[in-house]
Amino acid sequence: MKQKPEAKPVNILREIEANKIAPVYLLCGKETFLIEGTLKQMLDKILPSDTRDFNLTFFDGNTVTVREILSNAETYPMMSKWRVIVVEEFPAFKAQKRSTSPLNAIRNAMQIETEDVDKCVTDTAKLLGVSTQQITDQHADFHSAVEEMSETLGGGLTEDVKTFFGRLPELAAQLDVHSESSGNDGDADTLLEWLQGDLPDTSVLIFTVKDEVSERNRIAKAIQEVGKYVSFDPLEKGPSLNRDPLYKKVVEKFATYNKKITPRAFEQLRSRTGGDMHTIAEAIDKIVNFVEDKQQIDELDIRNLVTQTTFDRIFDLTDAIGKRSTRQALKSLREVLASGQEPIPLTASIASHLRLTLQAKLIVSKKGMKPISNQMRYPDFTAKIFQPLADEIGDILPNSASYNIMKRNPYIAFKIFQTLHAFTTAELMTALEKTLEVEIQLKTTQSDGEVLLEQLVYDICDSSKHQWN
Repeated sequence: MKQKPEAKPVNILREIEANKIAPVYLLCGKETFLIEGTLKQMLDKILPSDTRDFNLTFFDGNTVTVREILSNAETYPMMSKWRVIVVEEFPAFKAQKRSTSPLNAIRNAMQIETEDVDKCVTDTAKLLGVSTQQITDQHADFHSAVEEMSETLGGGLTEDVKTFFGRLPELAAQLDVHSESSGNDGDADTLLEWLQGDLPDTSVLIFTVKDEVSERNRIAKAIQEVGKYVSFDPLEKGPSLNRDPLYKKVVEKFATYNKKITPRAFEQLRSRTGGDMHTIAEAIDKIVNFVEDKQQIDELDIRNLVTQTTFDRIFDLTDAIGKRSTRQALKSLREVLASGQEPIPLTASIASHLRLTLQAKLIVSKKGMKPISNQMRYPDFTAKIFQPLADEIGDILPNSASYNIMKRNPYIAFKIFQTLHAFTTAELMTALEKTLEVEIQLKTTQSDGEVLLEQLVYDICDSSKHQWN
């Protein structure tokens, strides 16, 4: 069961304004711009500017010790009600990068059980994301981690692995308790113990992590018990432009400069930045500086001032594939690869585009709709086709925008609906199967990714091919 953060940015800011300040916060997620913005607003509300220098401390989580963090948290503020400690990128929140599969890691631990019990237990504890003490105590988090590991492996724990997990608490009990109190694990245990004790009522400890934090992370769970845990995910597209949270934020930002942006210019801005708030904020600053007294931002401004991102190049690639334009697709593919994009995520983007195209194809067939003319304007498509379909069937389709064309950027849907005539349903299904086969090859072999992708794109686009190898 995935744990959900209990708070939202707007809620914690309102609570701070009402003087309901938690002793500890965790701000995490992929949307780094929102993390930075929320942190700034929190500091502005908690600390007066005239005493901030005395009562605000920033730490790099990769170099600071927990002892330093807690020492500052226990220090009384100077000429202020609060002392604030901000810790950035604390390692205990980050998932361990695995160089081998979970099952292989478990078997490696089993092989050294008789030779090095200490390493056997600590390696398994890291793999499961729990402490050795939790294993010894047969804590609920330990049993939950084992169940989740079983689900990750498709419920395929063999009997010998199940037996190993069964005797693991006994093995953990043999460890010297002092030996596990060093390094990052010891720091994490010390912090966890502090969070579960009596927290100071004059300090605010804020952790920021510019990435997702595992729902099983024990420190994140402890913070939820005593403070606030907020995850900042990319803003999902709203059901209409006026109810789109990203559009609202962009309009508000331009309004601070007494400027407006046209809907089509906004869609192009979103496309060129991939919807990343940090990139959008930088783009807006650049646009405002260049247009000077011009009050309305249009598509030409975006094209001239916002550079094409990797996201935009991938869009060009999938758009060319949708049109079965072999030459343009191969050109776009080489540009994307040259920009540093890895083959595996690029294959996933192609597969996603094919899924959405297949979904649109089935929607059109089910509704008995006429093909979309290339002369149809984007605003007409949004008003007459996309919005009515989103209202009617948007909630019937999968919740995730990754698998629901009615929850994607309307411009992406517009381009897909325009090219539905290029493929039959059978061709789309075959192309998707072929793409997934290439993705498996890239993950399991040492094949040249660029060669595999070029052949894949050529096979999908070449309309003269009626059979696939």
